[in-house]
Amino acid sequence: MNRRSIPALVVLLVGFAALMLAGRSGSAAPSPVFSSPAGTWMPAVTDTGALTGSWFCPGVPASGEDGVGGDVVISNRDSEQLVGRFTILTPDGVGAEQEFSVDPWAHTTVDVDAFVTASFASVIVEIDGGGGVVEQRAMHPAGDSVAPCSNDTSSEWYFADGFTVDGSVETLILTNPYDDAAVVDLGFATESGDATPSAFQGFTILPKSVKTIRIAELGARDEPVIAVRVEAISGRIVVGRAQHYVGGGRLGYDISLAAPALRDQFWFADGEQGEGITETYAVYNPTDSDVEVDVVLLGLPLEANFGDLPLIEVPSREVVVFDVADESLVGPLPDGRHSIVFSTQAEPAIVVERILTRPAGDLVATTVVMGAPPRPDGFVATRWHVGIGPSVPTPGALVVYNVDNLDGTITIESVGPAGPSAVDSLTDIPIAPGEVITIDLEDPDVLNRELIISATNRVFVERLLSRGGDLPGRSGSWALPASES
Repeated sequence: MNRRSIPALVVLLVGFAALMLAGRSGSAAPSPVFSSPAGTWMPAVTDTGALTGSWFCPGVPASGEDGVGGDVVISNRDSEQLVGRFTILTPDGVGAEQEFSVDPWAHTTVDVDAFVTASFASVIVEIDGGGGVVEQRAMHPAGDSVAPCSNDTSSEWYFADGFTVDGSVETLILTNPYDDAAVVDLGFATESGDATPSAFQGFTILPKSVKTIRIAELGARDEPVIAVRVEAISGRIVVGRAQHYVGGGRLGYDISLAAPALRDQFWFADGEQGEGITETYAVYNPTDSDVEVDVVLLGLPLEANFGDLPLIEVPSREVVVFDVADESLVGPLPDGRHSIVFSTQAEPAIVVERILTRPAGDLVATTVVMGAPPRPDGFVATRWHVGIGPSVPTPGALVVYNVDNLDGTITIESVGPAGPSAVDSLTDIPIAPGEVITIDLEDPDVLNRELIISATNRVFVERLLSRGGDLPGRSGSWALPASES
């Protein structure tokens, strides 16, 4: 058996038959899969009919500095009015609580720094009857950053990448949204190995509050890669990361949500090779056992025959960087887009993040994105939601990978006062088996609107938005999959 087909065998066991070679061969169509409730997954849109639905945002800056701030956008994807309440948490506790309502097919914005002044603040949104889409946007002179809010808290959170080179600042944002204190252990791994700072073993996060930790203060200064694990001994929390890149080949600002669980697969729709582009992946194994990780590049033309990629050996509690441009590992890749998947034969044991730096005018723009796992039952969505889309015409705003080995089409709907409506210029966009495509969002009907991306096949969807202000370049993040049951 060619080792390139091994990940496909793993996926078959959870309903992904013959996916891995989809972009490079004519494998048989995948078998159908029965879905189940989301559980601990990635942020997702659900239709559960619950009495309430909660969203936990990873945190935004609210210092009051010029050009620094953040907001939370709550979108109503229903024909009935949406009502609920939001709570803003700071290091000093509850900073604000307020009820809100959102008209049918509309959205409302919570301007966080209009309510509180703090280094970082987190927002908890509770929606009566569930539903809605909640995302956050951080504003900073080094670029805006959009991130989905989590559907749930967790007792464990992980990041695979971190960066403190040339004075770059990495800050962990730990939020305890509950009435009881949480007790937490923190550890990190660098190229030098694993570390567990004694001051951050069994430390307390007070009820309904935010705790921030600068990674450099833990001794991880001038580090090109820092993986982090946060494990709650008691309680459940939410963990975000603010990263301000100021050198070392990276520039920009990013706030993202940690992974709430280890997985055996992480997918990425947006990969790119070209002049001035650097594309690396941080693979973190926080378990007590060594693991082998298989890498498969997808969406490439058949003539790009670069052979099998070597297994990545990731020792226990270490982080390993995989460089797509390393020809000794990968071979020469053609310029242009590709997708990629990382998988392990072991039990869920890894976290993977992509670090993609592209030229942006006379500068560069760095964006770091956590991989997307399939749902634990193997489900991959055919419908994805974007609560925060482009405010200006944006070419290549969506990157879509077709998981299935079948021709498909994609249609973009814009949510306006009358409900979702297909955009004529973005209807029945063809996508070939195992293909990765980009979609321009330049039609006036898609600007400043919630968007629904519907595909006839299973797909992964990333978005690339303008960094904001006068800064060139993009900030990357996932759209939210619709979790059917």
